[in-house]
Amino acid sequence: MSHFTKIRTELREEKYLLKALEDLGHRYLLDAEIRGWGGQRMRVRVAIPQPNGYDIGFKRQDEGFEMVADLWGLKVDKDQFLQQVQQRYAYHAILDQAQTEGFRIVSEERLDDGSIRLVCEREVEEAQA
Repeated sequence: MSHFTKIRTELREEKYLLKALEDLGHRYLLDAEIRGWGGQRMRVRVAIPQPNGYDIGFKRQDEGFEMVADLWGLKVDKDQFLQQVQQRYAYHAILDQAQTEGFRIVSEERLDDGSIRLVCEREVEEAQA
């Protein structure tokens, strides 16, 4: 019987997921196996090796990614970990979308509650007379 738990996420774009993991200092492997209890293994798109042998992974599904881990041996708080990844994912998605729509970041501020405030502005082209 598998000990791996799958947690649905709203993470859809791999490039933002990888940037989020890099921001948080996590080393990852692509197209690798994660390890769990009793030597169990599961193939995932993104694997985050853990020193105790209970790794974290992200597996591609039709609508995006799900987080996969053997929670029995996981030494990180899964909710806190996923919340941090989701925040950094959203940050990169917003920056990318803002740039695509012609905005530039004017300021960035980390608030006491851990949230990030971004102020963007768009250059307005002068109309030809």
